[in-house]
Amino acid sequence: MIVLRLLTIGFLLWILKRVISFTSGVLKNRFICNAKQEVKHKLFINLLGLDTANISEIASSGEYISLFTNDITIIETRFYNQVVGFISCVFSIIILGASFFALNFKLAISILIFGTISMFVPVVFSKKLNEKNLIYSKLISKFTQRMKEYMVAYPTIKNYSIETTIFQKFSNINYNVEESKFEADYALTLANNVGQLLSWFMQFVGVGIGLMLVVKGEILIGTVVAAQSFANDLASPLQDIIININSIKSVKEIVHRIERLSSNNQLETVVNPNDTFKNVNTSKGVCDISFKDFSLQIGCKTIIDRFSFTFESGKKYLIVGLNGSGKSTLFKTLKKWYNLTEGSICINGKNVSELDSQTIGKMVSYLNENVSLFSGSVKDNISLFRKFDAERFENAIKDAQIKIDLNRELSDEGRNISSGEQRRIEIARSLLGAVKVLIFDEVVSTLDIETAYEIEKMALGFKETVIFISHNFSGKLVREYDEILVMNNGKLFAHGKYNDLLNSCSYFKRICEIKFG
Repeated sequence: MIVLRLLTIGFLLWILKRVISFTSGVLKNRFICNAKQEVKHKLFINLLGLDTANISEIASSGEYISLFTNDITIIETRFYNQVVGFISCVFSIIILGASFFALNFKLAISILIFGTISMFVPVVFSKKLNEKNLIYSKLISKFTQRMKEYMVAYPTIKNYSIETTIFQKFSNINYNVEESKFEADYALTLANNVGQLLSWFMQFVGVGIGLMLVVKGEILIGTVVAAQSFANDLASPLQDIIININSIKSVKEIVHRIERLSSNNQLETVVNPNDTFKNVNTSKGVCDISFKDFSLQIGCKTIIDRFSFTFESGKKYLIVGLNGSGKSTLFKTLKKWYNLTEGSICINGKNVSELDSQTIGKMVSYLNENVSLFSGSVKDNISLFRKFDAERFENAIKDAQIKIDLNRELSDEGRNISSGEQRRIEIARSLLGAVKVLIFDEVVSTLDIETAYEIEKMALGFKETVIFISHNFSGKLVREYDEILVMNNGKLFAHGKYNDLLNSCSYFKRICEIKFG
């Protein structure tokens, strides 16, 4: 009967231990899961809150991608797991310490003091650990950026038969990444083993001090045996704490970088596309854009030189000029791709520096030669996963002359549809957003003559303000523009109607002579 009771108690204790182990494991996993979600949430919402001009200044696209993948994995294994382990070990030490202090204060305090000394090992190694892990993190970012470039440039690699060259470049950076990881792991392993050696030596210190006290007659030999057992039990969590601290300290700089890139969130409140615009006078659909003495320097080079002009609501404008004359930069600055330096840009009298990106986005749509497409159907790519009134959606489809099945799934970057179809999808996006100004920046440069003509004719038929930047404008449609602007060396060289410019501007006349023969 007694044996049965003992077996029952033992079984129940075993069950309790398993339950505690299972519960602690679940809680640990839930904590890490929530922590990772929160970090990625803050990183991404901060990323969305940046102006286009700021994102490249803060981090490259490869660095951001690496943060969401490699760095988060490093933080999980070397930070979050170690924090949970550290807390668990501290509790173990407190319980062990409390029980042994009750047995013999002097012996317990001696063992704990030596054990505490061994915990200073991480401080000695922390700087080197941080340096190694930061180098590894940066190389991973570089590796991610290169892989992104190689995948995007795959057709170019095949076209010029440079597979060997690219493979060598890949091999070099792959070698550097793995070597830096080895060096970081080596430094961490060295720090851990030194700390473990000291905590293991603590057991001998406990026995030595205990024997001295036995000789003095202060304690019995049984207490020494208990002290050795205590030191042995204490060594395991103490070693784990040293490993935890080393690991936590090794990724300190990576944690700081993630905190830096996930702080100072600037994302404005997301509002419904049908909401009224804030801070901008939008009465009767008016949207005048005024540049006044606007100048822009990038580095030491002047890109725009004292440009002044007002684009009036509802009119159609054509902008021509040599590459590098500043045509695109005007409107990239309007959309906050660049930071405003001198002069002003105003929408309905309100300086764009006082407006957030979302408000400007609701007023002005900037379309360039590259169309960004997402995984999903044609319909999803037009609506951008938002809900719109059915009639409004149908009108946008009709006006943009979408001719493909709306349920068609787009492959990587929309490579299974033509460039003309991609262009119409983006035009439909802008019309669906009910913007007041449509800026077409070289949108027809890669299209065939017929499709380019259709796109330009379509744009001239819109009720919105249209600003068409192009070298490939149609001779048949050029007279339909309300005004043509000629740019040269960052300056507004001339502007006016087609016939007026032919007579007054030799530069524009030469452009037309070359274009029309």
